[in-house]
This record gives sequence, structure tokens and C-alpha cells, in this order.
Amino acid sequence: MKKITAVLLALIMLLSFAACGGKGNGETTTEAPSVQQTEEAQTKSPQTANNKGDGNKEDDSGNLLITLYNADSDEYHALKGKIETFDTGIDSEYGMTGFRFVSPKNGVDVRLEAIMWSPIVDDFEVTDTVFEISTEKDKIYEFDCYVTETIPDYRIVAGYGEMNADYYLAMDGYEVVTKLLMVDEGNTPEEITEDSAFYQLCVARAASKVYYDGYAENDDPAVVWDTLAYAVTLNHAKMVGETYYDVISLTTWELESYMDSMYPEYKGNYPEIPEECNVEGSMKQYSDYDVTPYLFERFSTNEFYGVEDNGDGTYSVKIRIDDYRFEGYEEFGLAVIVKPDANSPFGYVITDVVDCELPRG
Repeated sequence: MKKITAVLLALIMLLSFAACGGKGNGETTTEAPSVQQTEEAQTKSPQTANNKGDGNKEDDSGNLLITLYNADSDEYHALKGKIETFDTGIDSEYGMTGFRFVSPKNGVDVRLEAIMWSPIVDDFEVTDTVFEISTEKDKIYEFDCYVTETIPDYRIVAGYGEMNADYYLAMDGYEVVTKLLMVDEGNTPEEITEDSAFYQLCVARAASKVYYDGYAENDDPAVVWDTLAYAVTLNHAKMVGETYYDVISLTTWELESYMDSMYPEYKGNYPEIPEECNVEGSMKQYSDYDVTPYLFERFSTNEFYGVEDNGDGTYSVKIRIDDYRFEGYEEFGLAVIVKPDANSPFGYVITDVVDCELPRG
């Protein structure tokens, strides 16, 4: 229980102080942005994909997607022009805050999403899209929503071509953002480390290759689903300190996040879950699947040997698996081949698992 509390407190502190822009995508201020700030936001990393074939730009706003204003700012009330108001239908004991946003572009996709934190995936699950629009240049849009002190319940997302930005509606320290320039964040995935949730998916695929080698095909449905159960169990163990419950409950989104990242080749058309399997449908109100904790009979240990750039857009996550099923033990060096994928909440998908030589000494 203490470890769960520690994880939640760490998450709360992280979100409270990093909520502005989620990944550093904007600037919090009660002052109007200076000409220099605006020009910097508009010219940073301009996207040639938004240029016409003759070289004339459709817009000159660079990677600035929208500017978001809070009702506490003078600039919010100073906005003049055509206003479209969204009735969010949100009612909260926290009290509501008014927001307005303006885009320098036509066709920016803007969504207000209801979200829920998923510790088993280490990301937010979208539970509802409150509204979604395609912007008209310089038109004013407004909506009401509440802002949490800690873990956010809503985020606003802006996308234009391959550009994107998001902002989580949570207090930045002790203040609510009053003006935010939402600019393209880029799609650089986080580094894979031994503490990454995604690393446990790599361990499961590597251990599965060793465990089932010689008596079951790696794409056998029972192998696929038990490997997924192993990955879920490993991440759950990290969360609760290796205290295993009778079942681990998952939503459909959580299960699909694992499956699509571990076996992207299925493209959502997963093999049917076998009758006798460690994954089964759930009868619980707030979950869709139950996973029986599964560790391949605790047959092995693993050691992380780092990540190598393959130079072709993929990376090798190198892992040593020690197999203790037989007299003594046998050592295996495996490279889990992964590639970045912005559609995966883990940031990567696994494309293959191959034998490899590990460094010695």
C-alpha cells in the first residue's frame, strides 16, 4: 500500500508541476506574449508539408497551433470577433473555469477529451471526446471546464497534419494557466530504460521466445495471450511491489494498448482467446478483461543490456534471459526489435525478436 501511495504522490507532483503543455509545449504567463515570443513560436520548426507546391505558404504561423486563454486573463476578455461556444455539459464541485482559444490556421483539429490515468499502461486513457472542431483562422472558440489540483480529468488536444500539442487541465504549481501558446511538440519518443513500462513488454516477448521454443509456435494464440499476460503481470508487479492478486483487471483500451504494441502485425484483428488462458472476459462493472498473474512458472531471470540504434528507424533492446528450468541454467542473448510509433501509448511497437551476441566483461 505504501508503494502504491508513493507512486501516486510522485505522479501527482509530476503532473502538478509539468501540467503546462504536458511535454513543455507552451509558456505560462499573466502577461500578453511579447512580439519576440510570438514570432519565436510561429517560426520554430516550420513544416514544409503545409506549403503549396509553388513554394508559397498557405499560412505563416509555423508550428503555433492555437493560443489558449483562461477567463482570469485580461486578454481573454479583450478578444473581439466571432465567438463559437461549446456546451460541455460538465458539472463539477470544483467550480468551473472559462477558456477561449484562437488559431492562426484554418483546419486545426481541436478536441477536449475526458481522460483517466492508467498506471498499468503509464499513460492516460481517453474515456470521452467532449467536443471536436476544425478551426477557422482567427475565430474565437470558448468552453467551460474545471481544472484539477493534481491528476487531470481533461485535456485539450490540437493537431494539424503531423503537428500536435496537448495541454492537461491541471494547476501549474499553484496557479491555473492564463495564456498558453500551444506549439508542435514533435514526436520524439521517450528513452527506453529498465524502468520503462515498455521495457516489460520487451522482456515478456524475449522470455516467451525462450520459454516456448521447440514446442509451440510464437504466433500460437495461447502463446500470444499468455505472453501478454506475462507483460501485464510484470508491470503490475512494479506497481504493487510483486504482490500478486487473484486477477488484474483491464479495460479494453488497456488490453489493446498492450496487444497493439507487442503484436502490431495483427492490426487489431487479434486471435481468439483460448478457453483455457490467463486472459478472459470480465464480469466486473469497471473492467472488460481479467488477467491471471502469470510469470511462465518463474523459469527465468533477465538483465537489461541497453538499446542500440539499428540505423534504419528501428532499435534493438538487448536482454539476457537465464533459463533455470533444467540442470544448471542456460543463457540467451536476445534483441527485441522495436520502432517508434506515435499511435502507441508506450511510444514504440515490437516488430521482431532475434538472437544476438551480448557484450562481455
